[in-house]
Amino acid sequence: MIGERVREISEVCNGKVIDLIASGYNRTVLPHAWLALIAGLAGIKLQMEDPEPIPPQYRAALAFGETEKATEKVVEEVRNNLKDYWICLR
Repeated sequence: MIGERVREISEVCNGKVIDLIASGYNRTVLPHAWLALIAGLAGIKLQMEDPEPIPPQYRAALAFGETEKATEKVVEEVRNNLKDYWICLR
């Protein structure tokens, strides 16, 4: 989902992408996270199983769409921090 959103948002910047990953170093999850991100950036539809169960504290946020709001907040913060350097972000 994040890769797809970043690709969609990049349209306002002529396809330029800034991507930040804060995935940690869980060796079970990391390869799947990178694959999902790259597939989303490339516009490739990919069905993936979760490599391990989603912790309960995150399941509630997914159910109410809060992760989407958090993603939008991060994108806005990055945009605000980089707008002085990237004309397309102004």
